[in-house]
Amino acid sequence: MLELLFRYGSLTVLTFIVLFQSYAVNGSIVSLIIILTILLLSYFLIPVLKKPLINYIIISSVIPVSAVLNHNMEYLLLLLSFFLIEGSLNLTTRNFYIFSSYSMIVFIVIAFFSYLPINSLLLIILFVICASFLHHAVIENKEKKELYEQLLLQYRKLKRLSVEQEELVRAEERTKIARDMHDSVGHKLTALLMQLEVMDLQNESRSILQNVKSLARESLEETRFAVHQLKSSETTGIQSVIQLIRKLEMESHLMIKFTLEKGILSIPLSNAQSIVLYRVLQESLTNAMKHSESKEVEVILAMNSLQQVQFFVKNKVFSHYPIILGFGLTNMKERLQEIGGDLRINNTNQQFIVEGTFPLRRED
Repeated sequence: MLELLFRYGSLTVLTFIVLFQSYAVNGSIVSLIIILTILLLSYFLIPVLKKPLINYIIISSVIPVSAVLNHNMEYLLLLLSFFLIEGSLNLTTRNFYIFSSYSMIVFIVIAFFSYLPINSLLLIILFVICASFLHHAVIENKEKKELYEQLLLQYRKLKRLSVEQEELVRAEERTKIARDMHDSVGHKLTALLMQLEVMDLQNESRSILQNVKSLARESLEETRFAVHQLKSSETTGIQSVIQLIRKLEMESHLMIKFTLEKGILSIPLSNAQSIVLYRVLQESLTNAMKHSESKEVEVILAMNSLQQVQFFVKNKVFSHYPIILGFGLTNMKERLQEIGGDLRINNTNQQFIVEGTFPLRRED
């Protein structure tokens, strides 16, 4: 938006300079206004007609007419330089060189018939050369950006495959351990329990056998519980939040740095707290993706001295703006308040920081 305002502002200033100069030297204002109208109309119709080369050719054809009508070309050359810069930024390489070559040929012909001074012609040639270098730099920057996007896309795909492969390996390991425990330890404990039952019927030392039977039965129940847990792939608490955020990172254009402080992985979060923490982090990362000049975000999860879960989402900014609580930030604040938490936002000259806390509370 700022770039668009700057371009239109520059064009407006240059137009008024040309009009003021023509008025100061008692030139033909009417013919100059007609020329400027054609120039501006051709320029502003570029997005509508979607054939920018034709519009730029019209512009290059109209400006020399002012030389034939004995207008001062020195100020109109400022407008020509503006359109050359615009062409270098917006035209393809082929179209830009057609436009610049056509402009030079037209002005060389005008100079040949003595309608244009040699020094003005040399200035036009200098403008074309500078615009060519600028166009080359713009194209090179676009190619680098496209290459970066392609590499980033491949990185996302590899990271997604890595996470999926990691989850597959863990699932296979859990299944193997569960099968081994069920086939080996579980069967042996069951056989032991059966033998103790036989001994209980044949032996009078019932108290000792009852204790051994009780211990074997408890071991069998614990083994069955462990097998059930290993077969389950569901994650809860902070682990579920980390897993969901990792998926969000793969689907976005952010580079997320996680810092998990000591003890945070073992805290018992309720289902409601897990959902709120994930949604708040998701909204914070979405804001960073939309509004941050940098695509690097730092997420910190910790426990503070008051035994509260504390998180920070930090992203770099290069300019300081006043904080406006829109729908997203307001929604985040309300979500945390529902579980007894609080949200704080700080915008410094280098970082935009979202900080939140909420107490540990089990659901009844």
